Amino acid sequence: MEVTLSSQLFGLGISVLVGLVLAAVYDVFRVTRILFRTGKYVMYIQDIVYGAAAAFLTFLLALCVNSGEIRFYIVGGELVGMTVYFISIGRITVRIARFIYKICARVYRWLDQYIFKPIHSRYIKIKEFIINKISQMQKRKKNSIRNKENSLKPTSGLVYNRIINFFTDDDRGVKGGFSKDEEKS
Repeated sequence: MEVTLSSQLFGLGISVLVGLVLAAVYDVFRVTRILFRTGKYVMYIQDIVYGAAAAFLTFLLALCVNSGEIRFYIVGGELVGMTVYFISIGRITVRIARFIYKICARVYRWLDQYIFKPIHSRYIKIKEFIINKISQMQKRKKNSIRNKENSLKPTSGLVYNRIINFFTDDDRGVKGGFSKDEEKS
């Protein structure tokens, strides 16, 4: 197969475009790292996935452009495309991502200070109030059960009832504050 200069320039142009695309995809990973503060292990996994995808895309590029022959100008074109992206658009996207992160952090701090913490403190106070009332109700229930077991004196034997009956002279057999049995004695 004959390799012409025009086919090599075409392959170089395509590899520069693929480098731009690879850099844009990597920029997505960079922005997520800035916005979500991913850990080291997540970063390693992202880099491995990105490296495998970039290698596969480079292989497909070499397969389509050069019939599977690996030429250094294809890899060089990808590196040039990535470098151009990172120097120009990449810096802008990172600045925008950091700006968005700062805004989100300020909004979160404001929400936390003026909404989340007051709601949480009210929730804690209400929870403590309810727990206190439930414990009081349980104590009252125990006391009422205990009081049922220890019943009071019969009402006819109470002094208060005798005095009231003295003044009312009702038909329950009590006259003058004494029962009929007590009058006889």
